[in-house]
Amino acid sequence: MQVQVCWKRYIEYIDPLVKFLHTPLASAVAKAVSNCTSLVQSEEALLFAVYFASILSLSAEDTSALLGMHKVAAIKIYRAATEHALMRANFLVTDDLSVLQPFVLFLLLSIFTDEAKLVWPLTGIAQRLVTTHSTGHGPVSQEIRRRLYWQLWYLDKRAVEDHGKSALDTNHDTVSLPCNITDTELDLGYTSTTQDKGWAESSFPLIRLDIARTRSSLATAQSLYEKEQLIQRCHSRIKSRYLASCDGSQPIHWLAKHVTGVLISELWFEIHSAACSSPLGAVISPRSTRAKLFSTAVSIIDIPRGVHEDAQAKAWSWLLKGYLQFQPLLFVAAELSARSMGDSLSVRAWEVAHAAFGRWPDETRRTGQGKLLDSLLRNSQERWRGMQQEAALATASLLNVPVEDESAQDK
Repeated sequence: MQVQVCWKRYIEYIDPLVKFLHTPLASAVAKAVSNCTSLVQSEEALLFAVYFASILSLSAEDTSALLGMHKVAAIKIYRAATEHALMRANFLVTDDLSVLQPFVLFLLLSIFTDEAKLVWPLTGIAQRLVTTHSTGHGPVSQEIRRRLYWQLWYLDKRAVEDHGKSALDTNHDTVSLPCNITDTELDLGYTSTTQDKGWAESSFPLIRLDIARTRSSLATAQSLYEKEQLIQRCHSRIKSRYLASCDGSQPIHWLAKHVTGVLISELWFEIHSAACSSPLGAVISPRSTRAKLFSTAVSIIDIPRGVHEDAQAKAWSWLLKGYLQFQPLLFVAAELSARSMGDSLSVRAWEVAHAAFGRWPDETRRTGQGKLLDSLLRNSQERWRGMQQEAALATASLLNVPVEDESAQDK
C-alpha cells in the first residue's frame, strides 16, 4: 500500500515537474509490490528516489499517516536510503540511464532540503555522466538524455545563483531541446521537434526552461528595449504553445500558469530595476519609477502569502517554497535602508521582507546571497530602531514642556 501511494503521488505531483522518468518503462514499481527481492540495484535506487520525492511533497499529516513518523525524520531516512542505493548502483562511474535518472531526481529534490550545498558539486558530475557515450542509442534513450541534460543545466544555473555567484553560460547549441510530446508518443519512438502542439506531459519543464534561457539572454542584450522584446516573445510563446491548452483538468495546469506569471513578472522587474540602479539610471530615473518598482517588488515577494490562501496551491506548497525571489527581495531590503518609516507601504514592505527571508532554509541563508540580505535587513532594522527612539524622545520632550498656570496670569 505504501509503495502504491508513493507511486501515485509521484505520478501526479513530481513526474510533471521533471519528466525524465519514462513512466511506461518504470516496471520497478510492479516488482516492488509483487517481489521486492527481484529488484536490481538500479531499480532499487529508482524506487528510493521516488519514495524520497513523494515524501518530500506530502504534508506532515499525510506523512505521519502513511509511515507512522514525523515528516522531518522520514525525509532524513529516505534521503539516506536513496544515497546508499545510488552508491550500491555505482552512480559515480556509470552512464546507465536507469542509474542516472534516480541520481538526477535526487539532486533536483535536494535543493528543498538542508543539504542543498551538495547539489552544486554533484551537478557537475551528473552533467559529465549524462553526456558520456550519449550516441548510438535509440530515440527514447536520446530523448531522455536530452531531458536529463537540460534539467541539469537548469539546476546548475540555479545552484550557482543560490551561492551568490554569476552563472557563466556556455554554448548549448550542440544539445537539442527536449520534445513536447507525451509518454505514449515517446514509447512509440516519436521524437518530433515540433513544439506548437499544445499541452503535453513534458510541457512544464519546457516552460521553466524557456524562461531560464530567456533570463540568460538578457545578460547579453544591449538595450532595455531589446530586453523587453525578449521577455515579451518568451511570454507569448509560452501562452500560445502551452497555457492556451491548460483547461484545469490536471493539478499541473494551475502550477504552470502560476509559475509563468511569477517568473515573467520577476524578469520584467529585474531589467527595470537594473536600469534604474545603473549610474545613468540613478540620475535620470524619476522618483515615481523607483516607487513603482518598490511597490512591484513588495507584491512579488508577498505572493507566497496569497498562495497559502489558495486551495489549489496546497499540493504545491513544498515546491513553491523553493522560489526564493532573491532580486525583488534584495531591492526591497536596499530601499528599506533609505526610506522613512512613516508611510504604510514601508511598514508593509518591512513585514513582507522579513517574512520572505524567514522562509529561506538555514543552509541558503549562509550563501553569499543570504548573507547580503541578512546584512541589509539588519542595517535597516537598526536604522529604523534609531528613528523610533528619536521620535519617542521628541514626543517625550514635547510632553515635558512646562505650561504656564492660567490662574497666575489672571492675578
